[in-house]
Formats: sequence, structure tokens, C-alpha cells
Amino acid sequence: MIARHEPLGNASAAVVSDQYVVAFGKSGGLGCFTVIEPLDLFRGARVVLRTPRGQEIGEVLGPATLRQARLIGSQVSGDILRHATAEDDLFLQNLGSAAEALFEECRRAAHDLALPLQILDVEVLLDGENAIVQFVGGGDDDVTRLADALPRGQRQIRFENLAAPGGRDDDDHGRCDKPDCGRINGGGGCTSCGTGGGCSSCGAGHVDLRPYFAHLRDKMEASHRTPLV
Repeated sequence: MIARHEPLGNASAAVVSDQYVVAFGKSGGLGCFTVIEPLDLFRGARVVLRTPRGQEIGEVLGPATLRQARLIGSQVSGDILRHATAEDDLFLQNLGSAAEALFEECRRAAHDLALPLQILDVEVLLDGENAIVQFVGGGDDDVTRLADALPRGQRQIRFENLAAPGGRDDDDHGRCDKPDCGRINGGGGCTSCGTGGGCSSCGAGHVDLRPYFAHLRDKMEASHRTPLV
């Protein structure tokens, strides 16, 4: 386990037993995850997580302090199931072709329907049953039209509006509570009512996406995709 210590006079810096801050997902989400079985964890360890999105691989950043557990855990939480293996990596590589195919299908459908949204990326999670389509722009009707245009398959597709900012408790911004609101269960954006600049029902405002798009452009060029912005 990562060495734990409690600085004197600073209760918020005390680590929480068996909870760790872990980065996961292509967009670099953070969550506070609980170890369900004893594991030898260290910074940089790759682990299999149970997140609100499904089962996926993440990277341990360190043990969670009390403050981190309260702030990060209120947005995204879940379980650390085990260490990631070479078999997991091979399986993810095989899923990569499925993610790329879905990415192209989504972009083609959005173009053909002249939808006012941009498809940024697609993830197929480690469980092989859940896919995440990340986008900006558009609204509820546009996402519904896009979903209806995609081929029906066995995977459950979830749409995440990356323009809708996170980092605030649901009680603070008044989530819309619609079934596919990305903020429910710790998601990152509202697909029911997002309009590209935020969630009109949730009251989320605009967010500066320039750093994200700069990183996205580099990643897309490295994978030989045409940057959208």
C-alpha cells in the first residue's frame, strides 16, 4: 500500500483509509475510488475500476486526503477492483477498432443530419458493453436524432457533453434529474439539456475549452485524425 501519514494540525490533509484518487478515461477524469480487496498500490499503478460509466482502466495518482475524498468523491466515486493486466491491455487494443468505427459512424451521422454538434472522441469501456461518445454543441433533440441514426447493437451508448462544466455538487447547481443527464451518478455533462455552452436546466455556465482543445488537437494529429477545431 502507499505509505500513509497524517500531518499534525491539518485534519483535511489526513488520508482516508483505502481510498485513492485515480485518473481515468480519455478526457482525464478524476475520481475517488475505494479498494474493495487489499492491494499493493503505488503512484502510477494501472488498475481496473468500477466507475459510474462502467468498468474501465485508470491510473492511481495517490491516496485520497479527507478534503479530496469530499470534493472529488462527491463528483465521481467507485471501486478499485484489481490491478490491470496484459490481457486487459490486449482486450482494450481490440476494442480500439470498435471505438474508431463508432467514432466515424457518429461523425458521419452528425454530418448527414447537419447537427450543430461536434464529435470529439469515442471510448469503448473495458467491459465491452458500454461506449462513451464525447461531444460539444447541440441540445437534447440533436443528441436524440444522432442516437436514433446509429446502428442498433448490443453496446449501450452514453453521450457526454464536454462543454458542460463539472466540479460542483448537484445541490449547488440544481441538476435537472433527467435520466440521461450526464451529471447524474458523477458524469461530466448534461446530454438532455446541454446546448454546447452548458446545461440550461442545471444552470451550468460556459467554460473555457481552449486548453482542452489544444490537447485534443495534438492527440487527434498523433492518431492521424483530422482536427475539428
